[in-house]
Amino acid sequence: MKKTEPVKFTPLAVPRIWGGHRLKSWFGTETEEPIGEYWLISSHPNGTSIVGEGPFRGKNLNDLVREYPEAYLGTSPQPRFPLLIKLIEAAQDLSVQVHPDDEYARQAESDFGKTEAWYVLDCPEDGRVIYGHRFSSRQEYLRAVEEKRVREYLQYAPIAPGRLVFVPSRTLHALLAGTTVLEIQQTSDVTYRVYDWDRVDKHGRSRELHIDKAADVLRYGSQPDPFPEETALTLEGGLRGSRLVSCPYFTIDRWNLAPGHHSFRLGRQNNPDILIVTKGQGALHWPGGEMALSRGEAAIVPATLSGYEVSCSEELELIRTFY
Repeated sequence: MKKTEPVKFTPLAVPRIWGGHRLKSWFGTETEEPIGEYWLISSHPNGTSIVGEGPFRGKNLNDLVREYPEAYLGTSPQPRFPLLIKLIEAAQDLSVQVHPDDEYARQAESDFGKTEAWYVLDCPEDGRVIYGHRFSSRQEYLRAVEEKRVREYLQYAPIAPGRLVFVPSRTLHALLAGTTVLEIQQTSDVTYRVYDWDRVDKHGRSRELHIDKAADVLRYGSQPDPFPEETALTLEGGLRGSRLVSCPYFTIDRWNLAPGHHSFRLGRQNNPDILIVTKGQGALHWPGGEMALSRGEAAIVPATLSGYEVSCSEELELIRTFY
């Protein structure tokens, strides 16, 4: 079996109380439940991606990493595939939440921390997200929780389609109703809820809050900037794109491709590329093969390929991430 075979996975639809129904048509999802997340690429035990086509069909991502680590893992900060790629559809407001950093998550959860980024696909005209807070200390935060005044301390940031929001671990945040994003994050599923809008499920139960753990990990005082400065990129042949963010866990680039064939080299030598189509459709080509890529699909290009091509007959927006 070739070790240089790009792979595409079957999206995993995850029902959420705040989810919606618009993205179901992208994936042919047939359920009446609201779907909040589509896990496109994941090695996490809470939902592991299965290859949907090609010679590796039926294998999961952990199988590939174990059998061909040079190709599908490379130099990774985790022993498993270190990035989790999702589409998130928020028909209602998400809970106000925070994620721990690596050190706290290892000690408290036997997992990794969670730094993430949202690439905004759709939102209301006056769209915004909750980002950061005005709690000066742990004591002020706990007092606000006790007095049911958390909402008074929340900060907001404006968003628009095509904008990237960077959310380092320990940052209080929430997506709000009507927002759809591509989320790129560390492989982790550790979330501490601070406030859930007094919402209950169909059985009248509130979701669990994690007040004390959130108090441990919240960043007090000055808050991070949600909007990294974009930098221009140019590939051989004159293809232009934008570097949206680069941090210790991932780099995210956006490429708007005109009709034709476009050549790429790996973002980081000896590590795989991850490609996600956010607009249009096209094809991924490599020596000896090709695969179709449509809106909402994600593929891993193995580190054993030095280069590859993406073709399209109409304009295609491609998000590339690597670690």
